[in-house]
Amino acid sequence: MTEKVVIAGAVRTPIGSVGGGLSSVQAEDLAVTVLKALFSSSGFDPNLVEYTCMGWVMQDPRSPNIAKTAAERAGVPCTSPGTTFHENCASGGAAIHSIARRIMLGEISIGVAGGVESLSNVPRYLFSGRTKGQLYGDMTLVDGLFGALTDTNVGESGELMGLLSERLVERYQLTREEQDEIAYRSHHGAIEAWESGAFDGYVVPVEVPQRRGEPKIVARDEGPRPVTMDELAAARPYFKRDGGTITAVNASSVNDGAAAVLLVNEKRAAELGLEPLAEIRGFHNIGVAREYMGEGAFKVIPPLLEKTGLSIADIDLFEINEAFAAVLASAFHFLPELLPDRTNLWGSGISLGHPVGCTGARQVVDMTHQLRRRGQKIGLTTRCVGGGMGSGEVLAVF
Repeated sequence: MTEKVVIAGAVRTPIGSVGGGLSSVQAEDLAVTVLKALFSSSGFDPNLVEYTCMGWVMQDPRSPNIAKTAAERAGVPCTSPGTTFHENCASGGAAIHSIARRIMLGEISIGVAGGVESLSNVPRYLFSGRTKGQLYGDMTLVDGLFGALTDTNVGESGELMGLLSERLVERYQLTREEQDEIAYRSHHGAIEAWESGAFDGYVVPVEVPQRRGEPKIVARDEGPRPVTMDELAAARPYFKRDGGTITAVNASSVNDGAAAVLLVNEKRAAELGLEPLAEIRGFHNIGVAREYMGEGAFKVIPPLLEKTGLSIADIDLFEINEAFAAVLASAFHFLPELLPDRTNLWGSGISLGHPVGCTGARQVVDMTHQLRRRGQKIGLTTRCVGGGMGSGEVLAVF
């Protein structure tokens, strides 16, 4: 019999825009900040953590195995192992799935999972220079961030993720108007959530050191803004200039941020007096054609529901990550039972942002609190994944 996995703590940082308020903070420091906040907010002793998993896509040599290093800096003992995941946009979800599996199998009883990304700090790479044939001549730096947004295995020279999503527009016969409406709802839903205090208490401020004076405090997501339908309609296609429908305004942004959850065996949580916020009822991954990678976000839903014995009608709240509005619009076409008034009510990738390694964990954190604050019971979170995958979870509150 597998162990029941409960979420006993769930926090995230604000999501910063690339080059914005969090841009001077390295990924490891963001991860340490969110882990310390997780332990503090839940009153949990980090010495009890048995394993840490973190998602991080744009990994670099400054922070090898960020899960282990950040956990130690946050107070977790050096005897507790850690694993860092790279599963593109599902990396934070993969970290959660891994800790959940370890608990279900009885390998551990307490673990921490999360995700982090600082796209502002992605290096530029020099791939040449270590072979005898390159002793002389100029060398070109390659933008690691631009590379992360491209699937190099599609077409002759690769395609940007936004151009891949234009394939969804054609396959599902999407209109520009329905995509812009999704972007409008995302921004205004996120603004309403912030103004109503929905994010208070679990979105933890980040202190950003300054050269002089006191640290700057970043306390709110930088992406949501009161866009108008006229502004959305006026934006030019960004990826497919001739006849395209995806713009810089109805697509997700490029971001920095971190999120983490404390996962505990239900029995152990009771022994420690930890309040279960939600249960991880199930999780699932699928593969899809990389040319239509956006389909992963919604094609994962039917098998995930089957796995958990639920139907769409049983789900109170959905968050399908808005890597592009085209992804969510396609989901509504593919699953007619999926209703806008239960989906992405606090915003998603278009408004909140998409710090790729963090996003899966961010979704689980936000859904945990949204369910509780709305008095709902069951939530479902999914995301599409560059390279052709879908990833998701079902959460249930007590």
